[in-house]
This record gives sequence, structure tokens and C-alpha cells, in this order.
Amino acid sequence: MDRKDKAILPRKKLSSTIFRKWGEEMKNHQDLWKEEYTRKGIPSSYRSSPTKIVTHFASFLKNHTIPSGNLLDLGCGKGRNTFYLENQGYRVTCFDFVAENIDEINRISSENNLKITAVRQDLSQRWPAKDRDFDAAIDIFCYKHIVDKKAQKHYRTELFSALKDKGYFLISLAADDDGFYGSFLEKGSGRKQIIDPYSKLPSFLYSLEELIEEFSDLFTVCQAEKASSTSPMYGKEYQRSVLHVIFQKK
Repeated sequence: MDRKDKAILPRKKLSSTIFRKWGEEMKNHQDLWKEEYTRKGIPSSYRSSPTKIVTHFASFLKNHTIPSGNLLDLGCGKGRNTFYLENQGYRVTCFDFVAENIDEINRISSENNLKITAVRQDLSQRWPAKDRDFDAAIDIFCYKHIVDKKAQKHYRTELFSALKDKGYFLISLAADDDGFYGSFLEKGSGRKQIIDPYSKLPSFLYSLEELIEEFSDLFTVCQAEKASSTSPMYGKEYQRSVLHVIFQKK
């Protein structure tokens, strides 16, 4: 089967058992995320400026003949990257499963006549997106919280279907040697799943090679890096190690 054939295959549905099990976990995670945004322990819960890598991605798109168009923000949180991208001239659809976040983004968008559509959505379920509708998508620290491997595969399939041919995708998440999340790995176990002891939310951590390999069946790499910085988590400064990859749909 060639790449072209793969692109037009219908999206597979996860079994009802998987959906039910994951749905129960997601309901609990929704409550935990609501608490996290109230606690304001992580930067995305209180910062209003866009993520630095997203500003780079906007420049990348403009340099690759996409100065405008439809963008998708996956796990948008309170919308700081959504608002930035709309201000850069894009029509943005954003998904998050915390209802309060979505309501607030839609309120601000309506009051200011912005080109934003915010939708409450569990990304492990079927996405309310048309096939080949988006020029590009971003995921900033969302994918790593989907810790069921079948649900992760479902996410990648939905993403592939939602993007236009040769569409771009930016993903950013914590590396396995991150000064905060990496400290919770069980040494010697080989397992990359951790639980944040503050938020109680699970995550998968990756090396750059592992992340690229996970998306390699449907996407090629345009840019990839592991970036180091210092940033606060729950009131304390940590040395951070974050993976940034720009993929292109095959």
C-alpha cells in the first residue's frame, strides 16, 4: 500500500471497552486539570504570552507559504497560543476538555470578533474535524498526558486525517531527562510513564529519537531539537529539557 492509499483510509474506531475505560480516566483527569488551573503550579496555567516555540512555528509557516489558513491547537488550555496564532492572521480551532477554559476562550473571541472556534473535546475520542481541513496543528504538552498506547495511536490517526496534504504539525513535550518530570521516573525500570505528585496527572516521557519514531509511520521530520531552559514549577525553579519537533504529513 503506498502513501496515497494510506491517506484515504477511513479512520478506525476504538472499541467501546477502550472508550469506556479511557473515558472514566479522562473524567478524573478533567477534575484534576481544573484543580491544576486553579492552583497555577505550571506555567501554562497562568502565563498569557505564547510559548516561544509557537512563535518560531508561526515564522516557519510564513516561510513555508502558509501566511494564513486554518490551524488546530490541541490541548489549548487557557488559549495563550490560540490567541497569538489568531493575531498572526490564522483562523484557529482549539480543543481542550476543561469546559471552563473553552467557555472563557469563546467568550473572549465573541467579544472581540476573533477568528477562533473553541471546542470541548477529549482527544482520545473521534475529533469534530473535517478531513484535510487544517494547514497545520500544534500540541504543546498535551500528547504526553495520553498514556494509553491505543488512544495515542487513535490521536495520531485523527491528526493525520485532519491535516491537509503536506500539512505541518508542531509537538512540544518534556524529555525523559527533564529536571522536573524526569525526576519522577523509576530508576532502572525502563518505564517512561510517571505521575506528577503535585497534580496527580500521568505522563509519558520521551527521548527525541523515541518521539520521532512514534510519529514516523505518518509523518516526516522537518525540524527537531532538545532545548534546555530554566522555568518554575510549583514555585521552584527547575532545569528543563523539552523536545520540539515539526513534522510534515506524508
